[in-house]
Amino acid sequence: MSQVFAMILSHNCGELLIKAFDKIPHSEFNKIYITDDGSSDESLEIANSLGVQVITSNKSGYGANVKNGLKWGFENGADYIVEIHGDGAQFNPKAILPARKYINKKYDFIIGSRFIDTETTLKLGIPKPRYYANIFLSKIDKLVLQLPFTEFHTGFRIYGKQFKKMPFDRFSDDYLLSFEVIAFAAFMKFKSAEVPVECDYIDDHTSHSYIGASIYAVQHFLTLFRFLLTKVKIKSGIFKGLR
Repeated sequence: MSQVFAMILSHNCGELLIKAFDKIPHSEFNKIYITDDGSSDESLEIANSLGVQVITSNKSGYGANVKNGLKWGFENGADYIVEIHGDGAQFNPKAILPARKYINKKYDFIIGSRFIDTETTLKLGIPKPRYYANIFLSKIDKLVLQLPFTEFHTGFRIYGKQFKKMPFDRFSDDYLLSFEVIAFAAFMKFKSAEVPVECDYIDDHTSHSYIGASIYAVQHFLTLFRFLLTKVKIKSGIFKGLR
């Protein structure tokens, strides 16, 4: 039986961390742990009160936090690590339930898509600019990366043990990592799938600013360009040195 860990990412989440913890279907996981990247509010104190393992990153940023959490999880026996955001688990961790069939079939990478059930996604309040921008970018990403996804910019993903092969030091310490791991999965030809996920924009949560999202979009295109270069045997960025 695969060991499935829940990795809660924490950064100045405050009381939302408790909400995220309570939304997790605990019986689905062999271990739940929290990785914090230097919160300056009460998040670390709250994390330590929840009775689970708490680790900290020596670097700040979403990417640094994910990398730290993945390393710890795989080093401590995880076969699969489910990413859960500490800001109230905006991407509902119950998506682990439909993902189980892919875990049982030993898939390498599973993500949650808001675009499998667009009616629910719109009802949950996704801002229209984010919605249409995501659809546009995801169509381009699917064309280039040739992965069976309807969405490429999601906060719910499940990492299999194959991600131990990540050259962690080459991946971004910021939000770009969320797309880099998808490009990496495509390059490595990981067995990948998606499941529906609900993302709640109505309740309290944190969100990437539009300026930050715009910078991310430009950086994501650079990652796509580097991926295309690998087709003509030119490797750079995260792809340099890979098989």
